[in-house]
Amino acid sequence: MFYLRQLIFAGLISGLLPTSLFASEDWGLCRIPAYDHVQTRNDTLASTEVEADRVLRDENNFLNFSGNVRLIRGDQTINADQLIYDEDNEQLEASGSVVFEKPDYRLSAEHLTLDQKTDSAEIDASEFEMRGRHGRGSASKIEIFDQSRSRFSEILYTACDPENRDWHFTGDQLEIDDERGLGTARHATIYFQNIPFFYLPYFQFPIDDRRMSGVLTPTFSVSDADNSHIVFPVYWNIAPNVDTTFKPAWYADRGLLYNSEHRYLFQHNRGQIDYTHLDDDLTGDNRWFKRWQHQSYPGFKLSGDLLLQEVSDDAYFNDFNNLVAGTDEINHLDRHLELTHAGASWRTSLLWQNYQTVDSSIAIASRPYHRLPRLTFNSRFQPWENGLQFEMQNELVRFKRESSINGSRAHLLPSLSWTSNESWYFFKPQLQFAFTEYVLDNNTLGSDSIERGLPIASLDSGLFFERITGSNDDWLQTLEPRLYFAHIPYEDQTEIPDFDASLRPETYNNFFRPNRFSGVDRLGDTDQVSFGLGSRIYANDSGRSLLYARIAQVFYADDRLVSLNGVIDDRKRSNIITEIDINPTPDLKIGTDLIYDEAVDEFTKREISINWAKNGYAANFEYFFKDTELEQSAVSVVYPVNERWMLIAKYHESLLFDKPVENLFGISYESCCWGLKILASQVSDDNFVETDSALFFELTLKGLTQAGKDVDTHLRQAIPGYQSRF
Repeated sequence: MFYLRQLIFAGLISGLLPTSLFASEDWGLCRIPAYDHVQTRNDTLASTEVEADRVLRDENNFLNFSGNVRLIRGDQTINADQLIYDEDNEQLEASGSVVFEKPDYRLSAEHLTLDQKTDSAEIDASEFEMRGRHGRGSASKIEIFDQSRSRFSEILYTACDPENRDWHFTGDQLEIDDERGLGTARHATIYFQNIPFFYLPYFQFPIDDRRMSGVLTPTFSVSDADNSHIVFPVYWNIAPNVDTTFKPAWYADRGLLYNSEHRYLFQHNRGQIDYTHLDDDLTGDNRWFKRWQHQSYPGFKLSGDLLLQEVSDDAYFNDFNNLVAGTDEINHLDRHLELTHAGASWRTSLLWQNYQTVDSSIAIASRPYHRLPRLTFNSRFQPWENGLQFEMQNELVRFKRESSINGSRAHLLPSLSWTSNESWYFFKPQLQFAFTEYVLDNNTLGSDSIERGLPIASLDSGLFFERITGSNDDWLQTLEPRLYFAHIPYEDQTEIPDFDASLRPETYNNFFRPNRFSGVDRLGDTDQVSFGLGSRIYANDSGRSLLYARIAQVFYADDRLVSLNGVIDDRKRSNIITEIDINPTPDLKIGTDLIYDEAVDEFTKREISINWAKNGYAANFEYFFKDTELEQSAVSVVYPVNERWMLIAKYHESLLFDKPVENLFGISYESCCWGLKILASQVSDDNFVETDSALFFELTLKGLTQAGKDVDTHLRQAIPGYQSRF
């Protein structure tokens, strides 16, 4: 065995195949690599060992190894028929069945030369395999210029099993620059099932986590609602803190839609600007959407939030919801500027807010008021030694809406409370005084100047009982009775316009609030007692919640005269609220939400959900009923047939209209190096008049790219428990 103390070749050869060149994937369905991995030693010895049948040193101080040459350094080896080492110039040349191997990859070639002085190398007719990423390929020539730059000529790469090239990538030339984190390919073609489907004469791509400009994966959608389209996104990395994504989309019936997203990030500011534009061939209209989101944190406990957005027409989001994130089912576009300053015990904000009503058919009286502006100052002081707590909420706001009563409102709400609690009880009396003053313009309901002052008294209390139960004393059960009193005297509020008030929904928590209205414009008169009873069951060994059930009802001493529609509520008791969450196993969740109306002796709201998910399987049942407004049922299933095939289905029907809300059926197939998802959908519009059918495709080439990521996003939102395999 021959020892070379100074030979260093690991860095040069390792630079041939940068570890982050291709994406990491799951290769569980693949066979082992084509080569038998040789376990090499893994040590930190500086020496290099060379084994050979023969070794000669000539007059030029060349070491000539021949016959079964094996060079070993740490966990790296070079095997060759012949190896020549020039000690004076620190150059190495290997020829004849050259194989370089590390635990994570292997390279074979006809000829290899290394120059340690310049950190350069040249390799002819090479083939390589990457064990960890299941990648393999070939190149007619590889040139390493230094430790960070290399060039591959006539390259072919695939991540498929040996003897299989379901997909592969070819290029006339591929250059790798590790220092810049940049790869450059020329005349690159991607093949799938030996069919070329994507070609670029020149493109650049990142080889690490640094962002860079380039073409992103196109997406394609087919629909029967004039929305079949293809999107060609392009990313522009303007600076480390500024970038832009252009997403032009060609619609078969509408033409070219321009879409862009501009992002920026500075030390104290961040934001995003979105803009889309289309000269619609189908409607003949100029259609667009624009949005600017900005957050600012200048210091001194100050913050700012800006949102500006506008759309050209009320059908825009329905036609292009796949391109504009966060705009589903929006009737009013919020635009605001808010400045906030917070201290240890207080918080103040200044808000300017208005809306664009997207649906022009919505009556003006049903549209939200603009706040121009709104000033709030809220404080919560440290409790006194005797437990008393003082809080203050203050608001000054100017409301404006066309063809409506406009005006200003000042609202002050001081609060004094005392809390006593232990592990087995809590007791909290609270006294508030709500003072509100209105200065109105042309109040058709009454005076233009209105003052209202009302006390609000409440007492919240509860007990906690617990016991060990179960056949083996493996459960902890609690019983939690709750008693709540509230008193608000009556004051006529019919002259006060409704700027932002609404009746709170009937929920367990809302039954333990003093005011049945949200907002400030209505303080509901009440003398009420709320009874609630809750029970929880926990697993003693893990502390996991197995059941949480609660039931509540409100009892009234007098009729409630204050309302939004002039109707007096003379019921002596509220509806009965029941909410139950059951988790018998970590994989199964059952939830119910029921409202029982004693007056009509029936349930006016029924919501039931059963969700089960385990090991990739999922099954769900959901039922929704709300009086005469809504009745829907939904069943969804995720069924992995085997390790390669998976079926996805959802049936969501409106029982009132006998129309689909959203029906889905999908098939997912995964092989070693590629996967395909096909999803068919059937969706009705908001009025259940028209139904749109669409077909989505998602093709994944493992280790290279993915197209149509919207399919996975859609399934995760539509089917509880869905998990993508690839």
